[in-house]
Amino acid sequence: DSTGLKLNKDQYVVGFRAYSNNNIIEGVRVWTNDGNHKDFGKVQGPTEYGKDPEAFFVPEHHEVVNFFGHMNDDEHIHGLGASYTRRLASLAARAPASGSNAPAPKLNAFLSQTYLDASTQQQWANNNMGAIVSKRDQAGKDLAPLYENINKNGDKAWTRVRDPKNGQEYYTCYNNNAIVWSYVTEKPSTMNSDDVKTSIISIGSFSKTQNFMGLSGYIWDNIPATSVAAVIGLAVTFLIQPLIAQGIAWGIAFAATQFATYLAAAGAPSLAALVPASVATGGGLIIAGVIGIFVAFGVLALFGWLWKKFWLIINVYNFDGNNEWRSIDRYNDNGNIPNGEWLPKTIPTFKPANSIVFPPGFDPQEPLESVVTYLSMTWENDSTFMQGVGQGVLMGRQDNRAGVALKYVIHYWTDNEIGLKYIDGNPTSFNLKDFYNNGTWLKAYSTQASSPDLMITGHTPKLGGSSDNDYYYDVCIGLPPRVTR
Repeated sequence: DSTGLKLNKDQYVVGFRAYSNNNIIEGVRVWTNDGNHKDFGKVQGPTEYGKDPEAFFVPEHHEVVNFFGHMNDDEHIHGLGASYTRRLASLAARAPASGSNAPAPKLNAFLSQTYLDASTQQQWANNNMGAIVSKRDQAGKDLAPLYENINKNGDKAWTRVRDPKNGQEYYTCYNNNAIVWSYVTEKPSTMNSDDVKTSIISIGSFSKTQNFMGLSGYIWDNIPATSVAAVIGLAVTFLIQPLIAQGIAWGIAFAATQFATYLAAAGAPSLAALVPASVATGGGLIIAGVIGIFVAFGVLALFGWLWKKFWLIINVYNFDGNNEWRSIDRYNDNGNIPNGEWLPKTIPTFKPANSIVFPPGFDPQEPLESVVTYLSMTWENDSTFMQGVGQGVLMGRQDNRAGVALKYVIHYWTDNEIGLKYIDGNPTSFNLKDFYNNGTWLKAYSTQASSPDLMITGHTPKLGGSSDNDYYYDVCIGLPPRVTR
């Protein structure tokens, strides 16, 4: 039976059994939380939930989040396993009681950010993407041993640091060339309440040799004033290890559950219980920003468990100092988002650097003067037999009076192609499908789109021959101003 498992909005998997014959699985039965079951292939035994002694059922308040198979020497699947986690909603009952007028907690992510020193900003102002990519690649090489250390050793890879001046504690993983950190700083709540505060969670990666920094993180508003920043930072270090190894395939609801689990493990069960309410508006924990930093610095090389043929990474940088830009739509050409979720996102404006996210004692070789935020999107090819992958993406300015359409296709046999178009007017009515299939394609490393206000540029480092089968398309909405002294 080749029919996929389709679940309704309120359904989730709570049990399964695999049936084998001659060391080959020939059937699977799956149970859902409403007591129903679905069969695939040859199955047998009791169908009532919990009655089959050969089946696996998750504990109460848990759900299966993915399945994985084991292959024999003949490349047939002979074993089936599952990963499961606690349901996010079930944690809410453990939340501390709050007054009727207490503000609701909110956990908001900020997207991937690149911090620029004067020379890097000048290179970007000159549209010298070759130099930018070279700097980013070398930064990735500097950071790779740290990511590998965290991936292999987990919390043992981290060092807790206490600032002698103010007593703040944070966590770092470092060597002579680079540093990764988990740092949480605090500020008073905007709700004029002494009972709550705001925590700013900074997850940074910095190459000392390139003076190049990528950063993402979260702003957690209205959490109890008694919360300990270092404990939140510790929970983040627990979270980073699986994020590096598997996070590209996580859904946002699962990511929220994982964060809650690690908060509890770090000794903050009451904070863990606040996570469901904190992410209720968005439906989960947005991890695109954190993953975008890891991907930019080459962490895809660690994803050996994902065997897809090609990776396509599109980064949209917003150098517009006056307007936010947002993703509106996409057109899919044999692409699969690893976590299965496409969510429109807003990219903040280009602005001066904010040192509040720097841990105490952070001392770059040259001052970091500005920060550009970018939306990082990653796809793998869905069908892998002699097929590539392509995507079209539609972006819109916040006032809906301008837009950008971009596209990239990875070909299996020939060089890749790129496309870029400025939209003068409301982008929501733009025909992205027609642009992808019938618009101009270029076998070129770079292109530009004409705009009355901004220079829109697109650049790809490679059109073929990537050793890791990963291809990047960096699109810049505007360019930063030239640095003057």
